[in-house]
Parts: sequence; structure tokens; C-alpha cells
Amino acid sequence: MPLDILEFFFLTPLPGSEDHKVLSQKGIWMDPDMNKYDLNHRVSHHSKMGDGEWEDAYRAAWAAFYTPQHVRTILRRSAACKLGRPGTTLSTILWFYLMILFEGVHPLEGGAFRLKFRRDRRSEMKIENPLVFYPRYGWETLTKVWGYLRVYRQFKAVLNEALAAPDRWTYSDIAIAPPQADEFERLSLYHETTGGEAALARMRRDDAIRVSGHAPHAAGFVKDPALETAPAK
Repeated sequence: MPLDILEFFFLTPLPGSEDHKVLSQKGIWMDPDMNKYDLNHRVSHHSKMGDGEWEDAYRAAWAAFYTPQHVRTILRRSAACKLGRPGTTLSTILWFYLMILFEGVHPLEGGAFRLKFRRDRRSEMKIENPLVFYPRYGWETLTKVWGYLRVYRQFKAVLNEALAAPDRWTYSDIAIAPPQADEFERLSLYHETTGGEAALARMRRDDAIRVSGHAPHAAGFVKDPALETAPAK
């Protein structure tokens, strides 16, 4: 895909939205726990997939996009651009990837270290013993930090490779190459799903309308030979 950063969300019937109202009127199940309505948890059933299939597909989408191979491509694109900021690009990639991998939250809700407080519990849950809570919290934090460092070293090596590549300034791929007239026909991004095909059809229709709108007859103008100026002798 000619994309650098991509976010994934569960289609969520947020309270107050049309989707929530329709499902509620039809009596269709929605998770009663409002804490899960963060676009990162499944709170309803899919019309075609099972619950487990939908959740697996969501996690697989994150894992399939942020692979070391694709990260290398993203960083090569950034390094090839004179106005690019490869270091900032790497930071953004790490932020998005690590939150899903280690924290289990959407990147827009995550940070470098997850703060947890022993007494911050729901009313129906007991406050844990400090001898249980703090050792577990400390071990979780250390494990995540080790994981952060491991992934950072791996991706930092990829960045160094991109910056030192002999063809750094001449590298090109479909995302940064000049647009071609037939690229919409060639890119599988527009043909793998019915939604992509529909978007492509709308684009063709809009282009045809714009072209026809510039034609003289479409604007209500008629050429009058009597108004033409005779060529000068």
C-alpha cells in the first residue's frame, strides 16, 4: 500500500449516534460496559463474521501493516525526501505499533508508560492487596520496557540502514513517484473490495462531470459564426 501510517478501528455504535439508535430500536445486543466504547473493543456483533473472527481480523490488520519489511519501506521513503524527517517518522511508527503490541490500547489512548493506581477500581471490584498489586505492576512495567527496547533497537537499525543506503536520494516507489494516468487502474488498493471499486466509480463519474462541464455546449454557449472576426489581410 502507498501509505505510511494507518490506524484501524472497530465499527462502533457510539451512544447518541444513528448506528446506536438503530441497533437499540431493533433490540440487537450491544455491550452494556461503556468503558469498551473506545473503537478498540468489539461492542456488537458483526453481520457476517463471528465475534472471535472479527477480533482476530482487527489484531491481524495491525500486525500485517507494521511489519519490519513495511517499516523499512516507510523509512526509505522518508529518508529519500529532502524535507522528510526520518527520526520523527520512526517515533510515530513506534508509538502506533508499541501501544497495540504491549499495551492493548489504541495508539491515540496510549503513552510510553502506563500509570496504574491501586485504589482506582470500579465499585464492584475489590481493592487489591498492595503485596499483590505492586509486584505485578512492577513486573509488567519492566517486561514492557524490555519489549520497547527490543523493538526500538530493531527499527532503529532499519532507520540507520535507510540513512546509509547508497541510493538514499534516488530511491522511489509508488507512494512517492510522480502520479501516472493509469495508477488507479493498477493499484490493488482500489480493486480488492467492493468499497474500493465503488470509490473508483465515483471518481470516474466526477471526472466525467468536470470534463463535460467545461465544454461550450454544456455551459449553455453556442458558437455564432456571425460574431467571428475575419482574419486580417
